[in-house]
Amino acid sequence: MIRIKDILSLILSIAGIAIVLVLTYYSTRWLSTKTNLTLRSKYISIVDRIMLGQSNFLAIAEIDGKFYLLGITEKSINILKELDDFKPAEGEPSERQADFSKMLDKFLKK
Repeated sequence: MIRIKDILSLILSIAGIAIVLVLTYYSTRWLSTKTNLTLRSKYISIVDRIMLGQSNFLAIAEIDGKFYLLGITEKSINILKELDDFKPAEGEPSERQADFSKMLDKFLKK
């Protein structure tokens, strides 16, 4: 026979786990907003990048209103060319750093 004490103990355990999960969720959301602010720069942003190899990239960076083509390897970053006539695609923000919580919400809505 199941005792009421056992049922209450089970309910309290499940409620405790639910509270821990909710607190974990909201604390990670709060932390992600705080750390995202420190990763953004006022004058420098990566407009686009493409991976060429395991640790090799080409990137277009906007630095103080000017655009540069960068070659990025494991050991160095080189300015390959200043892009005088470059204009970012309309409708896309020049800063493409996505907020993790927005990406997660978009994924969960599928």
